[in-house]
Amino acid sequence: MIIYRALIREVGRNTAAITLILLVVMGFIALTGFLGRATGGDMAEDIVMPMLGLEMLKHLDLLLTLGLYLGTLLTVARWYRDSEMTVLAACGMGLLQFLRPTLTLTAFLSVAVAVLSFYFTPWAADRMDRLRTERQHQTQVSDIAPGMFNEVSGDSARIFYAERVNRETWNMEHVFLSGLEDTKNGQQSKDSVAIAHTAHPRTDERTGDHFIVLVDGTAYEGNPGDPAYKIVRFETLDVRIDQQPYKGDPPTMEATGSGDLLSQYKTSGPARAEWHWRLSKPLTIVVLVLFAMVLAHTDPRRGRLSNMFAAILVYFTYSNVLALGQTLLKKGRVPGFVGLWCAHAILLVIVVYLLNRRAANRPLLAWPKQGR
Repeated sequence: MIIYRALIREVGRNTAAITLILLVVMGFIALTGFLGRATGGDMAEDIVMPMLGLEMLKHLDLLLTLGLYLGTLLTVARWYRDSEMTVLAACGMGLLQFLRPTLTLTAFLSVAVAVLSFYFTPWAADRMDRLRTERQHQTQVSDIAPGMFNEVSGDSARIFYAERVNRETWNMEHVFLSGLEDTKNGQQSKDSVAIAHTAHPRTDERTGDHFIVLVDGTAYEGNPGDPAYKIVRFETLDVRIDQQPYKGDPPTMEATGSGDLLSQYKTSGPARAEWHWRLSKPLTIVVLVLFAMVLAHTDPRRGRLSNMFAAILVYFTYSNVLALGQTLLKKGRVPGFVGLWCAHAILLVIVVYLLNRRAANRPLLAWPKQGR
């Protein structure tokens, strides 16, 4: 039917636009945080963009759910506001008849959200954890932030400072380095420091070892006043950058694959909570779309933002109820077979009741009449 196709087309267009806007806003917020961490030396600059892409993929399922919710609300609200729903009702097409095309589109997007929730979201979270952990175990010249003291090995025995860093050539100026390697035992000495005019990275082509080459500087070894205190001038000094091996950390529940999560379901409360949370996402989108159909009704005597305020209130209430249920699951206060089904069931009963009252053109909240 033409009306159904028009509804699906407009809802789909609004959903895509809202989801894109939410992605852009979330991307700017995440990019600001990543750049701040990179400037502070807590994150390498070369992984900022991969981390940003993974962060957006990790939250795509939630943004798609919110996009369809608001897209349905705005579309049906416009039809009410332009009296299209009134004309269609006069032709015998009530609100309940629009559930079929709306739920058809919702079913397709629920499948997409389920795939994202069970596969792509944990994969993105796992990749982010691996990138973050690997760079903590591997020292790179790109980790060095100018004007700040940086740790250049797995422990705090070696501290590096460069006043200026050329990001294109990675040449550094006015360099300070503590924790030089003792030539006698091959260990780092906390009592040794070096100051150099310039420095640059170098990689040994034969062994693959990484070095920072200090140029035109002075090395100080020992404590001032001791007989063994040394001051050595040098033209170049190669300082090896230790590459800490990455042993791998156990994944968080958010980053655990769905198959591994299911194998831990009976023995782990956090695993049960995460499993039900992933299962909740495709169910949540159905309940929210039904709420959008209820709340989209626009009365000309009311403001246009009244239904939007109610929709946002419903969304945050629903999210908080699910978060509470997830916390109770983690602590073992809710049986695994109950999960988050109770929250979905309560919200579904409420929205079905409200939808029937809206379709019958009755007030959503009927207060009991007081007798005279």
